[in-house]
Amino acid sequence: MSTVRARSTLLLGLSLALSACGTVTPQTSQDRPGLQAQDYSTSPPPGTKGGPTNTSGTLLTPAWTANAAARGKAPTNEFWSSILFKRNAGNAYSENMFAHPLAMHARAGGLELSYPNRSQIVGAPGLEKYEYPYTPDLTLGVAGLNSPDTKTDDWGDWTTTAYWSDGARTLRATFGHGLPFVYATKTGGDAQVTFIATPTVWSNQGNVLGITVNGRHYGIFAPSGSSWSVNNTVATSTLAGKDYYSIAALPDNTVATLNDFKTYAYNFVTGSTVSWNYNAATATLNSTYAVNTVAKEGSASGTVMALYRHQWLNSGSVNTGYTYVSPRGEMRVVRGAGSFTTSQKFQGVLPYLPDNGAANTLSKTQLAAYVNEANTSATLNPTGDSYWVGKGLGKLAELVPLAEQVGNGAAQTAFLDAIQRVLQDWLDGQGSNLFYYNAAWGTLIGYPQGYGSEEELNDHHFHWGYFIKAAALLTQYRPSWPGGTTPQGRTWGASINDLIMDAANWTTNTSQFPRLRNFDPYAGHSWAAGHSGFAAGNNQESSSEDMNFSSALVNWGSVTGNTAIRDLGIYLYTTETTAIEQYWFNQGGGVFPAGYNKPAVGMVWGDGGAYSTWFSAEREAIQGINFLPITAGSLYLGRNPGYLKTNYDFLGREPTMWRDIFWQVYSMYDAAGALNKFGSGNYTPEEGETKAHTYQFLHSLNAMGQVDTTVTANTPHYAVFKKGNTRTYAAYNPGSSAVTVSFSDGATLNVPARQVVSSRGGVTQPPVCQTDTVAPGIPGGLTSPGKTSDSVSLSWTAASDNCGVASYEVYQNGALKATVTGTGATVGGLSANTAYTFRVRAKDSAGNLGAFTGDLSVTTNPASTGTANLPGTVTTSGGAVANGTSKSFPVNVTSAGTYRLSVQSASGQNSRTINVAFNGTNYDLAVDAGQTVIADFPNVGTGAKTIVITAKSDGVVIGSVSGSNLSGGGSNACDTDSTAPSVPAGFTSPGKTSSSVTLSWSASSDNCGVSKYEIYTNGALSGSVTGTGATITGLAGGTTYAFKVRAVDARNNASAFTGDLNVITNAASIAVPGVVTTSVGAIANGAGKTYDLRLDATRNLRFLITNASSAASSAFTVNFNGRSVPLSIGAGQTIPVDFAGVAAGTRPLTITANSAGVSLGKLEAVAY
Repeated sequence: MSTVRARSTLLLGLSLALSACGTVTPQTSQDRPGLQAQDYSTSPPPGTKGGPTNTSGTLLTPAWTANAAARGKAPTNEFWSSILFKRNAGNAYSENMFAHPLAMHARAGGLELSYPNRSQIVGAPGLEKYEYPYTPDLTLGVAGLNSPDTKTDDWGDWTTTAYWSDGARTLRATFGHGLPFVYATKTGGDAQVTFIATPTVWSNQGNVLGITVNGRHYGIFAPSGSSWSVNNTVATSTLAGKDYYSIAALPDNTVATLNDFKTYAYNFVTGSTVSWNYNAATATLNSTYAVNTVAKEGSASGTVMALYRHQWLNSGSVNTGYTYVSPRGEMRVVRGAGSFTTSQKFQGVLPYLPDNGAANTLSKTQLAAYVNEANTSATLNPTGDSYWVGKGLGKLAELVPLAEQVGNGAAQTAFLDAIQRVLQDWLDGQGSNLFYYNAAWGTLIGYPQGYGSEEELNDHHFHWGYFIKAAALLTQYRPSWPGGTTPQGRTWGASINDLIMDAANWTTNTSQFPRLRNFDPYAGHSWAAGHSGFAAGNNQESSSEDMNFSSALVNWGSVTGNTAIRDLGIYLYTTETTAIEQYWFNQGGGVFPAGYNKPAVGMVWGDGGAYSTWFSAEREAIQGINFLPITAGSLYLGRNPGYLKTNYDFLGREPTMWRDIFWQVYSMYDAAGALNKFGSGNYTPEEGETKAHTYQFLHSLNAMGQVDTTVTANTPHYAVFKKGNTRTYAAYNPGSSAVTVSFSDGATLNVPARQVVSSRGGVTQPPVCQTDTVAPGIPGGLTSPGKTSDSVSLSWTAASDNCGVASYEVYQNGALKATVTGTGATVGGLSANTAYTFRVRAKDSAGNLGAFTGDLSVTTNPASTGTANLPGTVTTSGGAVANGTSKSFPVNVTSAGTYRLSVQSASGQNSRTINVAFNGTNYDLAVDAGQTVIADFPNVGTGAKTIVITAKSDGVVIGSVSGSNLSGGGSNACDTDSTAPSVPAGFTSPGKTSSSVTLSWSASSDNCGVSKYEIYTNGALSGSVTGTGATITGLAGGTTYAFKVRAVDARNNASAFTGDLNVITNAASIAVPGVVTTSVGAIANGAGKTYDLRLDATRNLRFLITNASSAASSAFTVNFNGRSVPLSIGAGQTIPVDFAGVAAGTRPLTITANSAGVSLGKLEAVAY
């Protein structure tokens, strides 16, 4: 949003374009036609500006160079848009720009830089904002430069190049999200860096400086053969006749880090691009973030990139221990690469919730009454600006399927007619409701405009999302509508596609619209303000209306057969889901700083987040603006139902406004409780809501339960719910013929054309896992990766199960001690120097228990005694700290200075938050299993002091704690460690399926402790873990893969690799009864072949096995369903082997040769 949400009405003008084709097809940069003059107004409507203005009302054009203008249409709504879009009259340069980890501000003399790493809480009580304020450290420039303005010279998907010129001197500076570097080229003068105060120069290598200013560390890199001259607050260099230099914010002030960054300081970033790939079969979205670099000197490749929390949580690419502070939590660093990839599961999008048939808890009579109540002239004729008309269209779209569910065909037709009439009224280029195309900015503006959608280019994705959602619903019921023609001979579908292109052009053709206007791919979410003209950077308030846009794209793309738009929507929806959970809701506790005690922000800003909105100070508005509109596309909110209760409870009262919004959100946690709040329906609906929709939504979730994210499907349009032990499967078929949707737990759902159905409505085969009796397998590789004097950390590899493992039970000395869902646990409360035995077993959702692992014996560390000296090691075994409690470590400081404390987690779980307090300063630190985190404490005097560590999010087990004096008064050997860990031993594969391989190894030794293990598949890094086991997924069936592992310590010293371990995955699962294979083939003595077999119901199975060799007799064993059957077969024979009562699900069949080897032919399974 921009400045206010005051409701206003203006006038208008139109445009849109594309070819007049009968069907909507995917458009690429090559085949997308240009807008035609006859398709849109060539001047804005009377009484309007027709485009962006500054605060004085002057119509603006982009502030860019000829080079930038040749690139295509100008990207707005970026973190750096204040350079391009001079919203604030009198400022010809920029506002504060928050790239993270760096922030910057353009000035007449160059680019001012900061690394905002200190938070503060500001604002009125109850409306606080947390921020990492911009405070300049230095200015990157050219001696004598005094430019009258700053212009945009180039851009990528998350990077930009700014340009300065005063006629005698020029400067170009490239910067972007995730880049610790700024890359500069210049003409006409010496390179000049001006500091806000006299810097501390702690390394001077001639052409490379390591400096500290304002307590923040930077590297300044000039070409080889040049040198810097530092005079008080100014550093200059001739650059040895060259024209380039760079500056980087450094994670610390060590020479080793400076030299590491120097390796990449001359690889200048010239562009940035995101690409994505959706795999429906595995419900996986892979997104790759790549930068282009040009090496000015040196032979190194790649660069240094800092990943946001939502990225590194879903990527195994981080390969250093470097971190940065940011308003989005800790950023982690990958170096030496030109790209990284994130991988996420797509949880599906439905256009609306299904009718659950006999399982419904609602009254159809009451629902019909609510539908009739909504069938009014006001509902059928939405009015106002493009935002409010959009909300009216969204309301109508939700009513259509409800009218169908109660058999009210007249109301359904009225709602569909209204949607069609309003869409065509706005898309026909005539009258007072229409769109105008502004060619200077490459944008569509709807009139009447609202909330700065014209003069500030605000909120286009919010407004257009409602239009696109309604168009998708209309097309589901009236498939020919997109091909209908406008008065100009275009198609309605082409006009909807132009709305998408305006807000989220997914192509590389920017001749008419900029690429991804609203969505910031690196930040993981959109920005609402077109100009970013605020001291706090850009902002976005309603993340949920952004998600409404994304889900609308998924539905529109599917129903029109445009997979490019569909997959764009999947990318936007999946990526922003994680960003919202982290940056708006702080789920996991790794983002909001200490002192900000709210469970959410109403607005995300470039410099932080605020518990506020543009339009109201009420808690319902602040929290609810990131919930509405509630649709089936809102189910992402239910991924963490416990958080929804926390959010609701923070209201401190029952909601007094937007009550229906909050009830629907609460229903994703407790539907029965939400229905009690709804009561008899005596309330006023939110402007975009109806009682009919809220009533059906609450009862649907009451019947189906909470969102179940553990099961996926092979379609973009699905959802899975779970109530008790019963799953409900729902899916939408946008096509013209029936399909069968397969779910990852083995369930299937038959879905008629253009219908949304659920397994509770009687339209599916019985889900196989609702009657599951098959126990899970045994967890593999039980080991102890860490221990202290009072705790033991355990790790194991996942057990297999036909319907999925729900939990693991951990036993200590024969007694149950813990139940966890992951493959690791920490058992605390133990005695020092004592031997304990541990074992683990798996449990599935039906309550079936697997067999135990073997016993693992572990002896806890001896108790530590005495007061430790700093610098040095405080403890090697800090012990368990319960959630909300603290543990103190007395120390004797032997030399004064700035101290760096290193604290290692010995826990078996990730995402813990600890607070480390020392010398009057404290830090909140996010720590993963086995990870070592650091914190610096200045001005530490000598004598007795205490380190206090507090667990702030779940309990944590502290391993080693040590401290080093950064001022030189002593050292910790591990701060300069160059010794690599030992090679992991005992590398094996204890289990595999057709799509995954489980790996296990023994722990490596290291003088300072192993930080992680990196797993490589076919020579490429697959990811890293802190334990001694991993499961690699997403593999192809019947394929050989080569795996290897190496250990890495906290200083990034890596061991040599293990030898390659070659594993053949099981063949892809095969439905039986049926032919398993026409030829088993040869099996060597002692070897075996495995097939994963899938049953849709409990059956008696008979396997018919044919001998393909001429040997008189061949011996082999068939292992299946818990039985091992030895067999002998003669030449040319076919023999049977029976297995009775094989339950539904997927399980392996293995044939093992017993003697001299066998050669078998056809293998077939029949029911008997």
